[in-house]
Amino acid sequence: MVTRKEPCRICGSFEGIKIAETEFWDLQECNIVQCTSCRLIQLDPMLTAESTAKGCHAYYLKEIAETPVHKQMRNLVRNYRRGIVFASLLKKKGYHPEKILEFGPGSGYFSAGVRYIFTDCAITVADIVDDVLKRNREVHGYEAIKGSPEDIQLFEGKRFDLIIARDILEHVTDIGKVAGNIASLLKQGGLLHFITPNGKDDVWGHFLNWKFRKKASELLINHVNYFDGAGLLKCLNDAGFVKKEYFTYQIKYRLRGKGWKKSIKLAGMKSTKRSADEFITAGIKDEAMPFIQKEKILNSFIFRIKQKWLFVLYCRFKHHWMIHLNPVRNIGHEIHGVFVKSADNQ
Repeated sequence: MVTRKEPCRICGSFEGIKIAETEFWDLQECNIVQCTSCRLIQLDPMLTAESTAKGCHAYYLKEIAETPVHKQMRNLVRNYRRGIVFASLLKKKGYHPEKILEFGPGSGYFSAGVRYIFTDCAITVADIVDDVLKRNREVHGYEAIKGSPEDIQLFEGKRFDLIIARDILEHVTDIGKVAGNIASLLKQGGLLHFITPNGKDDVWGHFLNWKFRKKASELLINHVNYFDGAGLLKCLNDAGFVKKEYFTYQIKYRLRGKGWKKSIKLAGMKSTKRSADEFITAGIKDEAMPFIQKEKILNSFIFRIKQKWLFVLYCRFKHHWMIHLNPVRNIGHEIHGVFVKSADNQ
């Protein structure tokens, strides 16, 4: 048991259970603490805005530099197909979003897949990394805004039918505030779609490193929230959202022991205080970024099928999850959510 340096970002409690110590690049040292009231696991103290911006930029460059081009291209195609599957299921349920906002768009190919189904939709993307915004403008023609879900003033006067936050909720400083901000940016009856890691699975490596080595673990990607399934649901409900879909999937990591098996083999890496400035100074060349070659990526036979229904069927076949589990059980690698803004939330 510890007294937190900063209060829980959902319930405000200062009481917590220390799970691990970690170091975000060479930028900041934090504890990982679970709130005893609402069970949210967070960094304490939280990363500063300066550390977050620099660390995110470094991680973006690191992933491009260290991932072979053919793997990057495969991931782009997967994201495109997943966007198609998601949008086709929305359409089947009677939703036709015209204005879409995606936070943390990455390569932008998920939203490109959404636009394959909703051809007339207007897409806006928001990120804190300039390179990400630049590429999304150049490759996809999206409107791009520098900011996060916590910077609601940047979107003044804008309202959206659909907000996409895939792999973003685990990165935000104040999840309670962000949930309310997203609700404010949605039109009445608008949708929020997100995926986020199952918190117990995600934090397990940090926990084991501290348990066995008593050393700070390395944190390169800024996961600052580790969600309990029941706690995340309550947070969204309190912000005025009603669930349409809420489940976990990908249990292969569970089968390998993440989230329950206490083995040093599953422990996270010890911190080496890697330099964020080294990656930022080195930069990257365009040829290392395959997503700028959009026409080449989407020029394979399967993408040129004339019958749209057949291509959508193929995408569903590639990305259909057989097992859906209740996130309250905290089993499964990813939490998938589709929530609607309640009519009571003005």
